[in-house]
Amino acid sequence: MSTSHTTAQSSNTFSESMLNRKSDIVLRVGKICLASGTGSYRVKQSMAKVAHMLGVVNQAHVTLTEIDSTCRQGNQFKTEVCTLYSVGVNNHRIQQIETLIIDLEANPTQWFKPNFLDELDHQLSRIEQQPGLYRPLMSGLFSAIACSSFTFLVGGGFMEMLGVFFAAGLGHLVRRLLMDKHLNHFFATMVAAAVAAALYFLIFSVIKHVYGINSQHEAGYIASMLFLIPGFPLITGVLDLAKLDFSSGIQRIGYAVAIIFCATFSAWLVAVCVNMEPQPLLTPHLNDGLLFVFRLLASFFGVLGFSLMFNSPMRTATTAAAIGMIANTLRLSSIDWWHVPPQAASLLAACLVGLLACVFSQIRHCPRIALSVPAVCIMVPGVYMFRAVYYLEQNNILNAINWSIQALLIVVALPMGLALARMFTDKEWAYTSGPSKNS
Repeated sequence: MSTSHTTAQSSNTFSESMLNRKSDIVLRVGKICLASGTGSYRVKQSMAKVAHMLGVVNQAHVTLTEIDSTCRQGNQFKTEVCTLYSVGVNNHRIQQIETLIIDLEANPTQWFKPNFLDELDHQLSRIEQQPGLYRPLMSGLFSAIACSSFTFLVGGGFMEMLGVFFAAGLGHLVRRLLMDKHLNHFFATMVAAAVAAALYFLIFSVIKHVYGINSQHEAGYIASMLFLIPGFPLITGVLDLAKLDFSSGIQRIGYAVAIIFCATFSAWLVAVCVNMEPQPLLTPHLNDGLLFVFRLLASFFGVLGFSLMFNSPMRTATTAAAIGMIANTLRLSSIDWWHVPPQAASLLAACLVGLLACVFSQIRHCPRIALSVPAVCIMVPGVYMFRAVYYLEQNNILNAINWSIQALLIVVALPMGLALARMFTDKEWAYTSGPSKNS
């Protein structure tokens, strides 16, 4: 009797120990995904897939910075909670974790190896410990390329692009260095916005003094801060809302709005010091053919720069840039030539991005989110957002409401387009029955 009791107790202890370890690994997968900036739905899906491989059932609640995970095996369960203290985007890490899960799903015989937990733990450590692909100086260069390209797309000319190139590059470099020091996100955003705006004004004050150029070129200072637009949280937040995950979606959108407000407030202070208000840009006069070609180029390099800023591998970034080039140029052309409302054009362009991302994600073997979100970020109305908050801070309520509504409608249309594309190509988005047992 005593021996049987001891054996049963040892078996229960061993089973509990194994459940603890499996639960830790499942939570670790979710933490890597969440820290990399992917949406709540994707975090839950990745955790559920790894839990299935380990022979447990996982249920998780995910917000912007927290995961509440419960793993069950038979009559035993374990609940764990983890909290992140920073928010960021790392497309390379998203791609690595999804590639790992896909490879494991393709070889289910590995799940039953005695050392499977050790191997999985080692793979996760390798992914977590891998440094960023690009140094801060390179990241600043990518920001310069992205924002100067964005400047042309919102109506700027060569002079504005030149000023934005240097201002956005230095601004993002400063922000990256501050973030690497683990400074508060909002403080780093305000400092970066102030540096970018101040450098832009300094550049044009010198050029205006030496060459006597039109002072309206200074209106491009807003474009120098477009690297601060939190496109990833905005898009993934609305996508979470589309999956009825309101806790995560609202938090992501709230974080994005707070970042935009901090950046705009800082830029407003700089603009007040130099007595500058947002004005229309001096749009260059080009024929339709040249305009179409330059939009193709600007869209490609704009998406490329943003994608590389998100730490995407070059192969993934160029694919996202090609997708964004096609969709964004068609969006702008449909607005100009066929007078399609900007909101409708944005929805259709985002849907096209989602469909193309579905195709190329299978060809390139990379996550759809790594292709679709950077390609859509170029369409986020950053100038509208900055003007809305600027006029709000100036107590110009009518202009603030006007620009806010225009920005809101486009921001909602973009993830709606991506969600429609997912519904057309993914049954888990088309139906409300929830993910399957194996997902």
